[in-house]
Formats: sequence, structure tokens, C-alpha cells
Amino acid sequence: MEISKIDDNISKNLPYTALLYCPPGVGKSTAIGLAAEQGEGKTLVLDIDRTIDRTMAKKEVVKDTSKLFSVKIDNVHTFDAWTNTLKELKAMKDAGALDFETIAVDNISELERCILSDLGSQGKNKGVPAMGDYQYMQFKLVNSLRFMKSLGVNIIWTAWEDCAQFTMPDGTGYSRLVPKISTKILDNICGLCDVVGKIMVNKDGQHGIILEAQQNIYAKNQIDSRKACKVENFINFEREVNTNE
Repeated sequence: MEISKIDDNISKNLPYTALLYCPPGVGKSTAIGLAAEQGEGKTLVLDIDRTIDRTMAKKEVVKDTSKLFSVKIDNVHTFDAWTNTLKELKAMKDAGALDFETIAVDNISELERCILSDLGSQGKNKGVPAMGDYQYMQFKLVNSLRFMKSLGVNIIWTAWEDCAQFTMPDGTGYSRLVPKISTKILDNICGLCDVVGKIMVNKDGQHGIILEAQQNIYAKNQIDSRKACKVENFINFEREVNTNE
């Protein structure tokens, strides 16, 4: 058992785990590109939805892509391809060859659907996933995030946006914007992340990220006190600790 002081852990520049979501086309891939541009090290994108290359090629927002690299995940035989990718990342870490500051997954909403489609194609229901396939997918995604957090790098997952219906204890119903993930694992996935942010565009066309939870928006920020930020400032976390206090 290794016991450490909480103060010692806080003072370290620990890797972060973030989940950013928005409707398609609003700026998920751009957010990854800006994080790579602003970061000190290299960023590896595990490309599921095949949008990162075209988005970066436009050079509209992200000007410097020299620190950005990608691996296209097989979106047909996805279950095994995704598993093998994670194993390869672990082997790279064990060999001291994982020289990336950040690993991004773009995006997990599509990864979820690809895994279900793959599992359904292997079944006997004409390509329709069975109930057990949904459980395979849910456990795979949650365990994948736990595994990636053990790699010792920053993790950024992106997702599409969904509108979920919730009911208060008094029976009052309301709608909430959430990452488009299976509802059975939504809280688990978000709970494992340090930051959950909703990407938005204001009336002037500026992109920002909501970092504070609201009744109609799923968000959280466990790293610093910011309630919102510009997308280009997202990774500038206020993690300095005042050691004089």
C-alpha cells in the first residue's frame, strides 16, 4: 500500500480526463485540434467518425497541426479493432514508447454505434444487436475509459449531443442536454471524467465550452473554478497551488 499526502498529489501537474460534447458540426474535432495546438506535446486521435482529417485540412481555426496524429479505427469490425488498439497503446507504454501528451477519441457516440453494429452482425438477428450486445458495449466503453486513464496521459473523449428527459422527486419533468451515450453508463462515464463540457456557439460565432452544471445542461469541472471558457483556452487549467497557505 502506497500512502501519499493529498497536498502532494494536488501540486503535481496530473493528467486530465475530459469529455466534450455538442451537436454534429459544432466543433468537437476543432476542440481536439486546438488542444493539440496549445499543448506542449503530441496528440494522438483515435478516429472513429472520420471527421478529424477534413476538419484540420481546412485550416480555418487550427493553424498548426504539426503535433496532431491520428489512427483510424476500423468502423466495421470495431469490437476487436478497438480492443487491439488499446492493447497496442498499453504495449507502447510498457516499452516506454508512448510519447504522446494527449490521446483523444473522436467520437464515442459513433464508437458505441459501431460496436453495436459489429456485434449485431455477428449474431443471428439479421444484424440487429441482441440485449447482451448492449451490455458488452456498455462494459467495453466504461472499462476502456478506466484503462485509458491508467496510461498516464491526458484523455479527451468527444461525443454528439442528446436531449434526455428527467423527473424530479416531486414528479416535475424537465429536459437536459447530455453527451449522446447509453443512459445506463452516462453517469459512470461522466463520473470518471475530471471535466464534462458542452461546446456552444454564441450569436457572434465564437465557440465556448460550458463547464458548470445547469438544470438543462450536463457539465462539471473538478480541476479549477472556471464555469465556462473559450475553446482555445480549454486546456489552460488553473492548477497552481499556493504553498504559502
